Amino acid sequence: MRTHSEFISFAKLANLQAVIPVVTVALVCNDLAVANSAMSRLTANVPRSLHHVRRGVRMYFSRMQCGHLNEGMDAIAEVQKTSLLLAAVQSCRTSAIAAFHELCKCLKGGPYHKEFKRHVGFMRNRAAFHYDPNDLGWAIADRAGKSQGGTSSLTAGEDIHSSRFEFGDDLLDSVVCRRIWGIPKNQDVRQEADRFGAWCDKKCREYLHFGADFVPRFLKGRATI
Repeated sequence: MRTHSEFISFAKLANLQAVIPVVTVALVCNDLAVANSAMSRLTANVPRSLHHVRRGVRMYFSRMQCGHLNEGMDAIAEVQKTSLLLAAVQSCRTSAIAAFHELCKCLKGGPYHKEFKRHVGFMRNRAAFHYDPNDLGWAIADRAGKSQGGTSSLTAGEDIHSSRFEFGDDLLDSVVCRRIWGIPKNQDVRQEADRFGAWCDKKCREYLHFGADFVPRFLKGRATI
């Protein structure tokens, strides 16, 4: 994989107008890329002895990506309303501009705002960086009331990497799928969860695609040495 590096002057960066949204987009892209890459690496070629960990890994990094994406949307709103930054967007590749406009549809007043708030915002507020006691209590009661599937497991391994409280993964799965995303019990929960997850993943990829072009293009000549 070929790469190209540019050197950034913090002295120049400090004198730039409207630089904070640009830096924020860069930080969010860093975090989204790490979460996405780590999830791929940790779930690929998992030995049979660690299959019980794989689902929790996917859930964890999906929650983290939603958290980072939600935090990064304020920067997208700033770019949208700042003429200097918007001019830089217009100089980006067509695909990056399209990704930016798709993200803008998720902002307040946009056609995807309610969907974004439900799929991503609620995930960030209640499951990404938090363990909401009301949601957990509801999930326990919901699981306990099932005629089938009312049991789970925990695995005590030789180290922290092989140990897993699978019942916790089941509870979070219920919180996200049934409580946050509101998937009805008469629908296939896995099929619907995959659909919601794909929507969130698409927004993460749009953010990465936009940021990868916008940030270096804006900083080129302004903050580079």
